[in-house]
Amino acid sequence: MDQVTKILTALGAGISAAAAVGVVMSWLKLKEGLETEDAKSINKGALGLALNGVTLVLVGGLTAFAIAKLSGITG
Repeated sequence: MDQVTKILTALGAGISAAAAVGVVMSWLKLKEGLETEDAKSINKGALGLALNGVTLVLVGGLTAFAIAKLSGITG
């Protein structure tokens, strides 16, 4: 089960890293939209920020939950 835990951890970390990059990119898009007062860029940046932030939190929580349950099974 140790290998499964390592695979789950790596998968969760990879998805979380991608979501974190998405958060940064969305923040920059939002900032650019606010500076130029472009409503389309503001909307894209805010939506991306929200969706990537939620993804980041959910994947982190689900990964931790799955690893805790696996640890409970194996003892």
